[in-house]
Amino acid sequence: MESTPNWHGSSLRHVRMNHDSVRSLRFVLLEDDPNDAELVQLELARNGFDVSWCHVASEKQFREALGNGEIDLVLADYTLPGFDGRKALTITQKTLPGVPFIFVSGSLGEERAIEALKSGATDYVLKDRLQRLPTVVNRALQESRERRERRQAEAALDEQRVLLSTVMDSLPEIIYTVDTQNRMTAVNRAMIEATGKTREQLLGRQVSEIWTDETSLDVEAQAATVMRNGRAIADQERAWISADGSVRWFTLTHAPLRDHGKITGLVCAVQEVTDRKALEQEILEISNREQRRLGSDLHDGLGQELTGLSLLLKGLEVQLSREAPQYLSQITKISDLLARAIQSTRSLARGLAPVNLERGGLPEALKHLAARCTDMYNLQCTFSLNGQKVPELEEVAATHLYRVAQEATTNAARYARAKSISIELRTVARKLQLSIADDGIGLTAGLAHGKPGMGLKIMEYRARMLGGSVAFEEPDRGTKIVLVAPLHMLRPSKEKRAAAG
Repeated sequence: MESTPNWHGSSLRHVRMNHDSVRSLRFVLLEDDPNDAELVQLELARNGFDVSWCHVASEKQFREALGNGEIDLVLADYTLPGFDGRKALTITQKTLPGVPFIFVSGSLGEERAIEALKSGATDYVLKDRLQRLPTVVNRALQESRERRERRQAEAALDEQRVLLSTVMDSLPEIIYTVDTQNRMTAVNRAMIEATGKTREQLLGRQVSEIWTDETSLDVEAQAATVMRNGRAIADQERAWISADGSVRWFTLTHAPLRDHGKITGLVCAVQEVTDRKALEQEILEISNREQRRLGSDLHDGLGQELTGLSLLLKGLEVQLSREAPQYLSQITKISDLLARAIQSTRSLARGLAPVNLERGGLPEALKHLAARCTDMYNLQCTFSLNGQKVPELEEVAATHLYRVAQEATTNAARYARAKSISIELRTVARKLQLSIADDGIGLTAGLAHGKPGMGLKIMEYRARMLGGSVAFEEPDRGTKIVLVAPLHMLRPSKEKRAAAG
């Protein structure tokens, strides 16, 4: 009857006390010769190991020892009566995968040694060269520790990937990541649903390969800029024209991904805000409609009544010149006052509804703005129309552009102390560009005096409503404000054009 394998501790504690660092080692030794077994544990103990070992000589004892607690290492002779090291290696690989297995044998030739290593053994040591054993054991334990740490790191990374994927898929926003070539490396469920494609069909492709329109190219250009300068861009609004001609609005966030400081790609978030933009647009449209109504009432109501009164006064003036000429001077003064009142009424009406699409549209409105600015502020304000002919614009869009020009000229005249202002409207490719330049003290100096800060924010907001952007530049002298917007965002919708036709 075989005995149960017992675990033993090293008996060379006086030897180990001479070492600065003592390493614990728990191993199973398969060896049929007790003397050889003692030499093995002695060699390890005298080389700084706090040895806890189990000596076994049969398959039954070997299996029991492997199941008795955590094992750091297995040492085995190659040839034993009724049992051999090759079978012990197979048992160890199945029972304790990853635990180093070292053959310690006196009958292991070169051919067998190579075969054993191919079968999965960590290393081998000949019994007549036991002095190599501590070095081999140290290397085997180090490699085992590195493999274990690598597996733990990979497992933790897999857990993080699962967590990140779960979080991404649970978000309503479109989330995706790209590499430095702008090719998608991860996508969430919202992205899959929005494109109607599978995850496999999206990964490795660029956004412009999924959505083939100008907006996608702009998004990729923006992503390239972020990867180049490393500065994240958050909540930038973009407009996208659907196949049916409707406009959908999105906010985009691009943030760089870094590996030890080096940018390796971007994480991109896209949120649709069409409903919010529609509400904002409706609020602005309500304001514009009310202003147009007031302007129409002034022009067609009060303006016409004052004009009628002026005609009556002209008749009275003719009659008094024959019958009571002494009152003629007073009538002339009243006529002058009435003429100024009519002119003021017309100016108010034009200011409330500045863009009349039927009377020259935006270019004509900007021309009148330049003339009024010249008269009001006693400076030189000019308007020029360059490039291609300005196409038909939607009234709300034209009003936004006019208000930006109006705000810029007012700031230049009131706060920048400008002597000349130039307004330029031009079409470049498929974009409309509005520029307002002045020769004043400059934007920075104006802001330093606490002046037109809110006006700049309103200009930026109007530009975003048009799907464009506004830039504030300071050349050698003065300020230049440039608004650029895509023409397809400024033109009337198909429905409005059909209704007008």
